[in-house]
Amino acid sequence: MVSGVSSIEEKLNEIFSRLDEIEKRVGIQPKTLSDYMDEAYSVKDASKILGCTMVKVRQYIKYNFLDTFRVGQKVMITSESLKRLIENNKTK
Repeated sequence: MVSGVSSIEEKLNEIFSRLDEIEKRVGIQPKTLSDYMDEAYSVKDASKILGCTMVKVRQYIKYNFLDTFRVGQKVMITSESLKRLIENNKTK
């Protein structure tokens, strides 16, 4: 059974490498998380995106890591500032 699994993995790797070549030739850019983001998020939604607590998101706001605006009493966080925070804190 192990040889069957490795055979399938090899075939999938070959398919993915061919797809990568086709995408490069055609100029297709792979989608990233930021391609699916809305314009703004609540503190609760931002905490889900960032994978942290709402308290931590509020600390990011306090120290100006995230740009915000208000809609009534609700604090909204711009998606651009979320993208910037994610990009600046990626592990390499």
